[in-house]
Order: sequence, then structure tokens, then C-alpha cells
Amino acid sequence: MKKFLIIFVIWIIINIVLYYLGAFNTILSSAGVDPSVFVPTGFNSAPTTNPQNAFSGYEIAKKVFNEFTEQTIDKNGFYLRIDKINLFKRVIPNVDPRDQGLYVDSWNYGISHGEFTSTPDKIGLTYLFAHATSNKADALDQNAWFTYMDQVVVGDTVIIYYEGNKYTYIVSEILVVSPDATGYYTGASPVSMVRMQFCGPPTGSLNARTLVDALLVTTEPIN
Repeated sequence: MKKFLIIFVIWIIINIVLYYLGAFNTILSSAGVDPSVFVPTGFNSAPTTNPQNAFSGYEIAKKVFNEFTEQTIDKNGFYLRIDKINLFKRVIPNVDPRDQGLYVDSWNYGISHGEFTSTPDKIGLTYLFAHATSNKADALDQNAWFTYMDQVVVGDTVIIYYEGNKYTYIVSEILVVSPDATGYYTGASPVSMVRMQFCGPPTGSLNARTLVDALLVTTEPIN
């Protein structure tokens, strides 16, 4: 716990400094990426591209939140598990959040992992995002896998399975930001962490974004 607190304090200090210096946007721009378009917007808007066959290697997700168990996953795959909200879904890697047609289609298969961001096996920030709706009765029909993320609080456990390993995180901070605060979309972090984004509050609203940050505490191979 002491080690976790030290990492958390260091992360907070560096994160604040980098953000206000504009370092996140500098990193993205240097990679030839426009950081001003990175936060997913209007779920009901017309798609920007035709995503046909973009995810042909994945099975359509079942209309349930708790789709997998540790025994039924592909041990070399990519999954998000949050027991607090009974969520266990596949993660679709490297989804471009500038392309609305693409990321909306990705939710037919699971939760989106943001392109240009880190992965659990590296030092950095793994960015995950999914649809959330205010009408929880419609959540499954709308592939709104993050509808119940508003129940997650600081101290809760988040688990990611990635390429043979199980990564356990503890939620360290929950932020409500403007949809224009695009500097939060980044793969840059001095520690291993995951950031999960959904629309709101209130849940499903396009007027704000909620970011749930969690810091890595343990890594172990999947048995």
C-alpha cells in the first residue's frame, strides 16, 4: 500500500505538470496526430467512414455485460473486468477515436482501446472508452458497455487481461472534464495505468466526459 501511495503521488505531480505545459498535445502532434479531435463525440451522429469488415476477426459481442470468465477467455486476448459493476468484456485494440463510424462499430464487438495509447504491458496510459446511456434498460441494445461505470469509486479494483497476463489496477481518481479537454487523451504516463472514459454526468450526456483512472498494482501470468 505504501508503494502504491508513493506511485500515486508521483503520478499526480507529473501528470499535472505535463498537462499544464501542454506536453500531452506536443507528444501527439510530434507523431503527426491532431490532438484536438481525440475525444469521442455524438453517438447518434452520422458515421464518418464505412467501417465494414474493420473488425472481421472478432465475434459479435453477446448482449450481456458479464460475457466472459477467467476460464473462458482467450488467454492471449485483451479483456476488461470490473467485478463492482459485473462487467467482463473483450477489448478491441487500436480504435481510432477520430473516426466515429469506426468506434461506434467497434462497440458491436466490445470496448474500444484508443489508438496511439499504451497497452498494459508497457509504462504508459492505456485508454479505454465505450458508450454509456442514461436509460439503463436500453444499455444492452445500444452496446453501451460503460453505462454502469458511474457506480465505480476510488479504491475499486479493475482487471485487464492482455496477451497472457492479468493486470490488476486500483481506481485512483475520477475526473469530470469538458468534451473540449482533449489533452486527457494520451498514452503518456510515467507509470502504468488505465483511463476509462464515458459520457456524462449525467451518464450518457454529451456535455461532459467522466474519466476513471486506475493505477497498476500487480501483474501475474494467466493460469
